[in-house]
Amino acid sequence: MALLLLAITFSLIYNPLTKFPYTFCVITAVILLFTYLQEGNLKNLNFKKIGGPEVKIILICYLIFELSMDFIFQPLVSKIFNEPADYSTFKVIEGNPGMYFKWLFNMWISAAIGEELLFRGFAFSQLKKVFGGKKILLVVLSAVMFSLPHLYQGISGLMMTFLFGLAFGLIYLKFKNIWINIIVHGLIDTVFLTLSYYGLTDFYSGLNMVL
Repeated sequence: MALLLLAITFSLIYNPLTKFPYTFCVITAVILLFTYLQEGNLKNLNFKKIGGPEVKIILICYLIFELSMDFIFQPLVSKIFNEPADYSTFKVIEGNPGMYFKWLFNMWISAAIGEELLFRGFAFSQLKKVFGGKKILLVVLSAVMFSLPHLYQGISGLMMTFLFGLAFGLIYLKFKNIWINIIVHGLIDTVFLTLSYYGLTDFYSGLNMVL
């Protein structure tokens, strides 16, 4: 039943009736419903408080992942696969402030909140019912699921998303607080969209010159 619920929720990403960002609004509602029906509460999604210690954790995790992904893993992946990730989809917001803020708002709803609830909060709780305490397996499987909808970014983009999925999974495994994941994810994507607005996404592929 756990795998069925997870499969149903994941499949909603590809449903033809809704589009970005409404798809993940639907997915979020379904996750809350399924979790409540299963458990009688939402505790398994780990909506825990955010205080001073959590803010420090968020800032440290964000800086570590932003710097390591941008300056180590992104150029390494691009070099291995001999191609940069395909971020051409985001050209539409370049130099367009209205589009930029619209995408920023949509990103926080769908990517930061929706994806973290699906691929960390809900996926971990359902996979744990199947695989028990095999923590690394939970992280890897959730990262695979997280990467699949990003096929449009090419092989390099797919691999980078998988690596981000591993990182987000480890954060969730360590701190078990979905708000930490949501905020770190949102900050990372905010920087990316800001670079897209200024037409600086070549920044990622340009780092290949370092290696």
